[in-house]
Amino acid sequence: MSFSILHISDTHLSPRTQHFRANNDMLSQMLRAAPHDCVIHTGDITLDGIRYEEDYILCRALLEGIGKEIRYIPGNHDIGDNPRLSKPAEAGGSGINAERLNRFKTFYESDRFAFDRDGWRIIGINSMLIGSGLPEEQEQYDWIDSQLATLGERHLAVFSHQPLYIDAPDDTELTYWTVDPTGWPRLAALMDHPQLRLIASGHLHQQRSRKRNGVALEWCSSIAFTTTEELVPEMGGSRRVGYMEHMLNDDGTVSSRVHHVDGFANTHLEDVIKEVYPLI
Repeated sequence: MSFSILHISDTHLSPRTQHFRANNDMLSQMLRAAPHDCVIHTGDITLDGIRYEEDYILCRALLEGIGKEIRYIPGNHDIGDNPRLSKPAEAGGSGINAERLNRFKTFYESDRFAFDRDGWRIIGINSMLIGSGLPEEQEQYDWIDSQLATLGERHLAVFSHQPLYIDAPDDTELTYWTVDPTGWPRLAALMDHPQLRLIASGHLHQQRSRKRNGVALEWCSSIAFTTTEELVPEMGGSRRVGYMEHMLNDDGTVSSRVHHVDGFANTHLEDVIKEVYPLI
C-alpha cells in the first residue's frame, strides 16, 4: 500500500498585487479536482504577512475555497527571517518576533503538525524558529523529541520551509538558504534518524531531487515565481514554477513526481520585485 501527498509551496499571495494570482487560481482548480486528501503547504503562504495582515485574509479565503484539508507550516515571508541575518521589526526589518509568529497562529492555529498514516509519521516543523532565540524554539525541539520517542516502527517524513541543509550538514556558515546551523546539534536525532526517509522543503524556488544516506531530499518549486542566479545562487535545481507529489510506500520507499503546468507563468522575481516588494 501507499498514499500520496500533494506538496505546494511559496504561493506569495497578496491583495495589493495581481502578480502570481493566475498561477494560484489555476493551482486551486487542480487541487479541487485532485483525488488526494493530503495537501501540505511548506510556507511563504503570504507575499508579506510579516507586515500586512490582509495577506493572510486573502490566502486563507483562497486556499480554504479548495475544499480540502491543507496542513501549513510558515515561511520567512509569513513570520520573519533569522534575527542574525535581518534587522528587527522596529527598525523596519524582517526579523522574526513573537508578534509575527502569533499572527500566523491566529490564522492557522499551529506552526507545526504531525500525523500518522499507513506506517508513516509525517511531521511539519517551523524552520524559522531555529536560531530565533524565541521560547518556542526550545518548545519545538522538545516536541520533535517527543515525536521521535513515540515513532515506534513507523517510517518518518519531514516537511520544512527551508531545507535543513543543502547536501549535507557540514558547512556551518549561516546563510539565508537553510535552517540556522546552530540548530543542527539539537536536530541531529531527527536528521540522522534511521527511519527517516524524506525531507521535503520549499523556500529556494528551485526544484531538486537528491539523496543522502538513503533519505530523499526533495525541494519543491514555488507556484508564484522563480529567480535568476542574481537572487538565488545555482544549487543544481530546476528554475521552473510547479508543485510536487510524494508517494509514500509501506516498505519505506519514496517516489516523488514534479508537476509543471503549461499555463503557469514562469515569472522571474527580478522582473517585478519593485512592484511586489517595494520595501526590499
